[in-house]
Amino acid sequence: MRTCPDCHNNYDDDVLHCPEDGRGLGDLPSTDELIGRTIGSYTVVKQLGKGGMGSVYMGEHPVIGSRVAIKFLHPQYAHDDKIVDRFFNEARAVNVIGHDNILKILDLDITDDHRHYFVMEFLHGRPLQSLIQPGVALPLEVAGPIILQVSEALHAAHRKGIVHRDLKPDNVYLITHKGKKNFVKVVDFGIARVTDDAGVSTGKTQTGMVMGTPAYMSPEQGSGMTSKIDGRSDIYSLGVMMYQLATGKLPFPGSNFGEVLMGHLQLAPPLPRSSNPEIPGEYEAIILKCLRKPQEDRYQSMKDLHNAVEACMDQLGISKDLPAADETDLELAPVDARLHSSPGPRTPGRSTQPGQQARQRQSNPNARPSDPKLRGNARGSPPGAMTRVSRPPRHPSQPQFITPPPAKSKAPLVVGLVAVLLLALGGVAYYAVKSSSDRAAQLATQKNERDAKTLAAKKIANAAAAAADKERKEEIDAQPVSLSVVSEPPQADVTATWKEGGEKKGPAPLSFEVPKNAKVHFEFSKNGYTGYAMDVIADQSQNVHAALKAASVASEERPKKKKKKVNDTPAKDGLIDLDDALK
Repeated sequence: MRTCPDCHNNYDDDVLHCPEDGRGLGDLPSTDELIGRTIGSYTVVKQLGKGGMGSVYMGEHPVIGSRVAIKFLHPQYAHDDKIVDRFFNEARAVNVIGHDNILKILDLDITDDHRHYFVMEFLHGRPLQSLIQPGVALPLEVAGPIILQVSEALHAAHRKGIVHRDLKPDNVYLITHKGKKNFVKVVDFGIARVTDDAGVSTGKTQTGMVMGTPAYMSPEQGSGMTSKIDGRSDIYSLGVMMYQLATGKLPFPGSNFGEVLMGHLQLAPPLPRSSNPEIPGEYEAIILKCLRKPQEDRYQSMKDLHNAVEACMDQLGISKDLPAADETDLELAPVDARLHSSPGPRTPGRSTQPGQQARQRQSNPNARPSDPKLRGNARGSPPGAMTRVSRPPRHPSQPQFITPPPAKSKAPLVVGLVAVLLLALGGVAYYAVKSSSDRAAQLATQKNERDAKTLAAKKIANAAAAAADKERKEEIDAQPVSLSVVSEPPQADVTATWKEGGEKKGPAPLSFEVPKNAKVHFEFSKNGYTGYAMDVIADQSQNVHAALKAASVASEERPKKKKKKVNDTPAKDGLIDLDDALK
């Protein structure tokens, strides 16, 4: 997290400028104070991911080693009642559904320093997105059982009046369950729409607010018509996923939100069989029905969609059973082997049976005793250890020989030779020492020169790296950001202006680029509606949405003032009063 030094608000690591005062956050240190904290019975180990509202961490029980996932709300939203309510809405929604194919919520609370969080079951698995490769189709034999589980989970949610609203491959996790792989867990009900028994939404989402992921967003979501969002919106999102799994492509790709939104609102999806002719015609018809623009033209319930896919698989002879899992499946591997305290399997060939290790030592003739006192002065012996020299024993009966002393007449000659030899050795030693000293001084000088060159090279490299980082940051700051504008009702006239004469006009939806961190002024207008204006700080690519209110009829048809009729009748004396005539 990054903290602004002026307003002290916290932001994600990818936010480089404070939206409140424009203070640069790029050079501020990034720290995570949650790592190592104790939350309930668990210790926070590492971050697993983060989103717009919160971050998810892995928690581990310090005694029994069980793991959970802990989701924290970003601290800058802690005092926003609407966002806090939406954050805990996920826990409430999941608790109401209670389905095996939906991630379980175990607990929720607020820390002493006002951090909102809830605890979830930890999933050893992978998201469905990991099976999707660009341009590569996933066979119906693999995708079919997954789609059936997703539709069953969401059918249970819809029966409880809960609409997911953000269904996508990243929110469908595949785990191993009872020896079967690709068991589905639907996650992230953070923006779910919850209704009461009368069908009235219990949330606080405003009309005209666009929520969800653009690539999988239904037309009613993209246009901001939140009052029309129901279970058929999730059917549309699941249809986009089915299209992507069958073709390896999205039905409405685009470089920005505006292009994607125009596809969902106005364009017909390309036929799936045009990308993958091997798709069965019956299955293609199911996908296209899910992607119909009018809600009444789609399947009217997840149960209907489930039955259609199931019947199609039965007709094609495709099994609905999940495949058996084996040790090569990714979801069976631990998330991070470094987090386990167990040393793992022993090295092959070594046994831990009692007594075997001792027998192996005895059978090795080269093994050294473990006691240092009993070792010789071998390599690795401690300083000062006594050396026991091995020598043949002397037999008591063996005669001893004594060397006789040398003859006296040869002693002076021997002494002279020894003196000459010592003088020669001394000279050699002197020159050897002197040469060695000179060589050492030369090596030290060379080493100092190399160290100086290395230090200079490091300084140059560091300066070059700093300059490159600065240039890269300047390039990032200089890159424009994209703004995608949506209005409710659609086709409202939009006028956007910013400094240095920047201007963009056109009907919504509208997409354009502006300089980063520019303050953009928007004005919206449409016949029959009250005009609306707003300002946006373009610190990052984002969506801009405006909901216009219908204009009051009374304000448009104001009563006209009656003009006072000039009395041009002459006065009794035959004269016209000029003051009255000019009134």
